[in-house]
Amino acid sequence: MESGKPRTLFIGHTRFSVHQHGSGYFNATRDADAGAGFTEDEYTSWLYSETRLAPRTEIFTTLSLPQLALAARDHDVVHFVSYSPSLPAHHQQALKEAAQKHPFLRLNETTKPVNSTPSRKLVEQALAERDLGSRPFGVYRLDDDDLLSVRYFDQMAPYVTPRHVGWWVSLGTGFSAIRVDGKYAYTRELYYPKSAFGPMAIAAVDQDGEIENLSAPKHTVMDKFNPTILDSREPAYFHIRHESQDSTVKGSIAPFYPEAMSRILGEGPADLTQAAELFPVLDGLAAHEPGAPESGVTLSAAPLSLSREAVTFDWPHEGPLSLVLIPAEGGRVNSNQVQVRLTVTETSEDEETSKFFAQGRFRHSERDGTYWTYMPHKTSGFGHVLPIEPPKGVSVSKITLITSRKDQVDLDSVTAYPLPARRV
Repeated sequence: MESGKPRTLFIGHTRFSVHQHGSGYFNATRDADAGAGFTEDEYTSWLYSETRLAPRTEIFTTLSLPQLALAARDHDVVHFVSYSPSLPAHHQQALKEAAQKHPFLRLNETTKPVNSTPSRKLVEQALAERDLGSRPFGVYRLDDDDLLSVRYFDQMAPYVTPRHVGWWVSLGTGFSAIRVDGKYAYTRELYYPKSAFGPMAIAAVDQDGEIENLSAPKHTVMDKFNPTILDSREPAYFHIRHESQDSTVKGSIAPFYPEAMSRILGEGPADLTQAAELFPVLDGLAAHEPGAPESGVTLSAAPLSLSREAVTFDWPHEGPLSLVLIPAEGGRVNSNQVQVRLTVTETSEDEETSKFFAQGRFRHSERDGTYWTYMPHKTSGFGHVLPIEPPKGVSVSKITLITSRKDQVDLDSVTAYPLPARRV
């Protein structure tokens, strides 16, 4: 930063499980036609359940905020966290302890619905503490389970100029991973322009004392309402996928891992060295494997040729798993070429089991009772990955591979990674 040059002001906001049933903001708050259709009691129970709140509080207080502190060192940052009085006391206490640790953090207890970006009242509160005059400032959002790069404010600062007041900025490139027992698996590079991961408005106070550009459009269409700068030259966010996200709430329990992994298949495996540089709080916690690296079970370490003659592996573990096929050098798995058939032991009704598996793109075979699908033909960058998630009360006991055509498929290895069972 140039000596004597005023630091750029950034005002951020996080909604931390604000209770706003019926608001229409989220799947969990919408009616059955557009979302989960929860009653208010059901919504409250879901919103404040420990299985949902505990990982969010952990991510936000031990990762997101320390990461934000690193990014804020050369900038003037105020970050508001809005929460409801009904938030369980020990989670309120965690936020209060974080505010004591991070001077830039301000807590906003509210009984009102809140937007993703800070309200006019909060912005005015931050401005009242500074003699900013007509100088522009940035207004950004941060969800409680996302992280911003240590260079986030460095990337944004050049755009906070008088000529850009009224504009928005979206940093399109980042990383994403699946949260697995406090670590981060299947870490991918993600290209998502106009995402909800740290978009920023450029605002200023006009000659009449009014604050310009505080209205936040839906992030996916921000460029329809405001000129929008898209800068995707460097990863700027780390988006964490976990089972308690609002986007996974559908009114009934549905497979999590197949949906989450398909969403972040994206641009290929992350550069973990770069990820550690930009997100040092995650150094040593992120991996490429679609499960805990040390938990991988080698089903076939020797070269294996698949044909119309089935190859079956016993699977002694309960719960979800990721299956990884590594083709022989120069080979690949083509579309609709390799069938994966699951033999299951179940205690629930067949119709419920079939419906759940169908959401994970598995079909039920009337002929042999297995559930089957095709191995994805799109490679992950280190093999072909198939997430498998049986419903509660159902276990996979055998995994069978067979080609759907007469051609042969040569593999170097077959590995499976047990995944944690759903908790919500």
